[in-house]
Amino acid sequence: MRKLQITQLAAMNMHYSRYSIDAFLDSAARLGFTQLELWGGAPHFFYPTQCGPSAAALRRMAADRGLTIACVTPEQCIYPYNIASAQDDFRQASVDYFCGWIRQAAELEAPKMLCGPGWGLLDQPVEQAWRYAVDSLEKMTREAQKRGVTLAFEILLPNESNLVNDLASTCRMMKEIDDPHLMCCIDTVPVCREGKTLEDYFAALGQRIVHIHLNDGTPTGHLTWGDGDQPLREHLDTLERWDYAGAITLELGAGRYYQQPEEHLERGLRVLETAFGQKLGPCPSSKA
Repeated sequence: MRKLQITQLAAMNMHYSRYSIDAFLDSAARLGFTQLELWGGAPHFFYPTQCGPSAAALRRMAADRGLTIACVTPEQCIYPYNIASAQDDFRQASVDYFCGWIRQAAELEAPKMLCGPGWGLLDQPVEQAWRYAVDSLEKMTREAQKRGVTLAFEILLPNESNLVNDLASTCRMMKEIDDPHLMCCIDTVPVCREGKTLEDYFAALGQRIVHIHLNDGTPTGHLTWGDGDQPLREHLDTLERWDYAGAITLELGAGRYYQQPEEHLERGLRVLETAFGQKLGPCPSSKA
């Protein structure tokens, strides 16, 4: 059984969105992270309008601080992109958006890009939206294969998607698109909301799980560790039993964290350091 390493933890910039990208990178290095999950949105880095630095410049900015980008996560819950839309031109525009992000991920030298299923309108047949999502994901998977990027397909909450929001629908999607360039990101928030465990997901999906969002919650909320009641020890024990060696992102989503993002990320990090029995020390190459 492989022992988890605290260096597997990755910082995410989503709750730093009221600060500059430089402030986030400095903060991540100051806290000792060596990996990032890059949320793709304004004002930090938004590809279609090139808001923020270029991909090449951002890669250098991270490297200068001893940071690598483990995964790119283009905004897809707030911004209006939907790969399962029944409107053909909008659905194609959404696929184009994500294919553009796949190319950006390759330029950033990020091995993974996170994606989701989209959603169907609630007054229309869900199976129709499902077929649109599968078709779109197949197109995205072909682009990912071409660019040497792995898609990390994420389970969502029911209010985020009526297509993939539980273990059964995640397994169905993985069965329908059985391709090594479409793998899984498992987020502990929808897992616990469903009343399942990480063990349930690993038992069903095994090596197709390549990325983890490790979040506290009640059970939802995407909280920093210590602010919810999720079973942290159980989560970590499962990751060790399954010899999980990939990145483990701390994805803080609550609005109350946006004013003092480093303070809240650090609070959760200290809880994790205790649970890991390891310290995440400041990066020696940090400019912060």
